[in-house]
Amino acid sequence: MNRRFGLILSILPVMLFPRSSNPAPVETEIDAPERLQMLVREATCAEASPTMSAKLNGTSLSDVLSSSTGGRTLFYVSPDGKDSWSGLLPTANQQGGDGPFASIERARDAAREKGGTNTIALAKGDYYLTQPIVFDTRDAGLILTARCDEAPILHGGLRVDNFAQQADGGWTAPLKLPPDEAVGDLFVDGIRQTKARFPNAPDDGDPRKGWLFAAKCEPAIDVSEANTRFCFHAGDLPAVDDTSGLVADIVGGYRPGSQWGNDTLPVVSINGASRTVYTEGTGYFFTAEGSRYFLAGAKALLDAPGEWWYDLVAGQLHYIPVDQSLPNSMVVAGILPTFFKLDGANGMVVSGLEFRDGAPAGSGKFYTETRGFGAIRIEHSDGVRILGNSIENVGVGVHVTESKDALIAANVIADVAGNGIYVGTNYGTFGKSNGARILSNHIHDIGTVYIETAGIWFQAADNVRIADNLIENTAQFGIAGGSLWGSNDAVYNAVIEHNVIHNANQQTADGGAIKMMGEQGDPLNSTIRSNLVTGTGHLMNRADGTFWAPGYENTREWPSPISWAIYTDGKASGLRIEGNTLSGNVAAIGINGGWSNLVTGNVITHGSGAAFRVDDGTGRGWRPTWARPNRIEENVVSVDSDSGIVAYVNAPDLGLGFVQFARNRYSGNLNSQSFRIDPSIMRSGEFGSLRDLQKAGADIGSVVAPAE
Repeated sequence: MNRRFGLILSILPVMLFPRSSNPAPVETEIDAPERLQMLVREATCAEASPTMSAKLNGTSLSDVLSSSTGGRTLFYVSPDGKDSWSGLLPTANQQGGDGPFASIERARDAAREKGGTNTIALAKGDYYLTQPIVFDTRDAGLILTARCDEAPILHGGLRVDNFAQQADGGWTAPLKLPPDEAVGDLFVDGIRQTKARFPNAPDDGDPRKGWLFAAKCEPAIDVSEANTRFCFHAGDLPAVDDTSGLVADIVGGYRPGSQWGNDTLPVVSINGASRTVYTEGTGYFFTAEGSRYFLAGAKALLDAPGEWWYDLVAGQLHYIPVDQSLPNSMVVAGILPTFFKLDGANGMVVSGLEFRDGAPAGSGKFYTETRGFGAIRIEHSDGVRILGNSIENVGVGVHVTESKDALIAANVIADVAGNGIYVGTNYGTFGKSNGARILSNHIHDIGTVYIETAGIWFQAADNVRIADNLIENTAQFGIAGGSLWGSNDAVYNAVIEHNVIHNANQQTADGGAIKMMGEQGDPLNSTIRSNLVTGTGHLMNRADGTFWAPGYENTREWPSPISWAIYTDGKASGLRIEGNTLSGNVAAIGINGGWSNLVTGNVITHGSGAAFRVDDGTGRGWRPTWARPNRIEENVVSVDSDSGIVAYVNAPDLGLGFVQFARNRYSGNLNSQSFRIDPSIMRSGEFGSLRDLQKAGADIGSVVAPAE
């Protein structure tokens, strides 16, 4: 997205629609992420004067340099340096006897030896990392940044040279890896290549192509076995004699038949007689007839341009190039999911660096913490600031665990395998990451490998503010917050405001642009306001391999794809959803299971599904003493489809006490079936008009605007 269009999208809600009765403070006006990234790079580069911070005055990042300057020693690092030098000179002296360090680790150690708070300045050029660089309590307050007007690039792996073309047209190169490492991804001139797979990846990138579809097992298998094996149709799979390194990338989820996640499950064996693939499954991940999948990682599958395979025994990389300019290309084997690990490094600053070309691990379910790794991983480190960096082609962009008051701002995070930014906790210890601010980042193309992911995912984090971010093209969520495990990872007093989210939920059957969870079942006291959401979609196939049409919603059908622009789930209660602009999505706003939520002042247009979906399913029969009805009031809704549903309420156990409508303004194609309510409180039955809803006492003062 170009800078001008991004700025227009950012300011559109504020220009078109007045602020709500509970406006954000003045200092939270929209900041264009690209502009702020440029300003932050200028203000935080190594040689910048403290007065450079004046450039950020009036923005959401006016305080990023507080307590960052004064009394520091500056240590320099350059690809042309030597670790035997002092590191106190930016370039080699005339005698060639002193100059910058060659490695970040040596500069870190020198800063520790010096004591106090110091700065490490990286010169332009390429840095190839083969192990994570760890910062701890000795590095508190350290600034790690770029030299002014220079662009250091940190690669999460090794450069691959000495390719030789083989008789079959493929190329090979020697590649010796560090102990216990593997090639996670391959990048050619900064573009991620494809691990050898079957079926081949579609040339046009269409997510509906390049899949096989699991068959019904005969005899049927027990549900408990659906996490360790699935069946295939006759003739679907090629012969694979050696399954070492082979994985099944398969879509499944919490129960067989669900399609809201995927994983790369190692293949144990393939039984051709019973047409069964056996995998090392998990206790979470289940598959069923129709689960879509492909196989990857075996030499026998290497047959298409852009595919690669690594022979660990021989230490040799095999690659079929897209064109024959390979000898002149920069090829990097990504081996690291984590570049920097901060553990106890309070107040550390990482600014102006480029992180790229790492391993894709980080958000799968198999043999990994669900939200693990992170190119920049922050643990037990309070007050860390991640500012103005570029993070691309990695597993997870930034991961914050059990660390307070993190500031993640003005970064560009793109083409990541899993989550863009994660703020939360470790399962079992459940320490919180309170006070995080995630501001003015440009986050795009998220979940390229693992689809149950988000541009920003947070849990076990109170008083979080997520504002002014531009988030585009995500596999499932733009922003996802709240508890998955109950009170242990609950979220309170979160504010999600002034974000622009475009094209969320492009890969799953159940997701949306902004989601808040509340498994702990008490009021979250949180706000989702003044966001712009467009293009939220879904992707779901039937058992026969056909897909539902884009934007499809039919509230009479189940199973069916589900997609919302904004929704609550898992008994999430006490939320204020206010002043958002939602255009061109499937369903607009959903409330699932919770109480005491207020939906007010939102503008909803050009949706292909219901403007409001309210369902008591995740909290069926649950009505706490503090519960008050969910209120949907003073919203402006345009219904464009002839068969469009304004509201679908499914609350058979709770009836009118679960939701109330009032003073909404509707326009467009309303008719006698615009409202679907269960229980059937309307005289017309389950479906009715606005007048039918009002006669039943479920709406006060809403109107249908005359056609213009």
